[in-house]
Amino acid sequence: MTPEYSVTVLDFEILEEIEGAWTAAAFIELLEAMDFTDTAGLSDEELREMTILALQDLEPEAAAGLVLTQHLGTRLNAGQIRNAAADMPDEKLWEQFADLSLHEGMFNVGSILYAAFPALFPQPDAVHLRLEVSAATDAGKAVLRKPLHESFLVRLLADGMDDSSVLCRVFEEQLHAPSFPEADKVVWIVEAKTSEGVCTVEVTSSGYWLDPLRGTKSYESRAYADRPRETDGEPAHDPAGGR
Repeated sequence: MTPEYSVTVLDFEILEEIEGAWTAAAFIELLEAMDFTDTAGLSDEELREMTILALQDLEPEAAAGLVLTQHLGTRLNAGQIRNAAADMPDEKLWEQFADLSLHEGMFNVGSILYAAFPALFPQPDAVHLRLEVSAATDAGKAVLRKPLHESFLVRLLADGMDDSSVLCRVFEEQLHAPSFPEADKVVWIVEAKTSEGVCTVEVTSSGYWLDPLRGTKSYESRAYADRPRETDGEPAHDPAGGR
């Protein structure tokens, strides 16, 4: 039986910065890279303010290169960092960068650069959604009792959108296939709590994907998680959610 769900959008919030994305340690690393080492005894907020002021002493592109190096330097090479630093004043790389797995990191970089140069960098616009998901069937309740797979969540979100939305157009094939390998790159942060067949889910991701749910109150879904790979001759689960 296909699991069925009723989804209520409890809250839709635009974020300029993801809480906890920038830690005191991350600010200290940035400050040390700019030769500011006297940070002992500073509060988290003071470290943030000091980092922003220090970045403002740099040219915007140099500031972008520095933040990219500190935040994503293990995943980007020098040429990619130079190109991204040049593009960031004009482009929302948390939407447009070719590697979707870096979108959350690009958003965090864009957030601190916007705080330092609000007139020069695009305004960050991530979305934090809070949903109530109610299962209408026993199969659906069984799904909600387990950790929610990203493939299930993205299909659940897409069910509340028009087919013309970016998410539905870009991932049309994966949304209806047994496997959605890029789902974990679409949703950045997920928190879920389930009780009595009702799950409260909080999702943070780019507005590029989630903006179509703005103003949505409720909808129905037949979302399903990816079919696990067959191992040791064991049969795979039904992609429609059967167990």
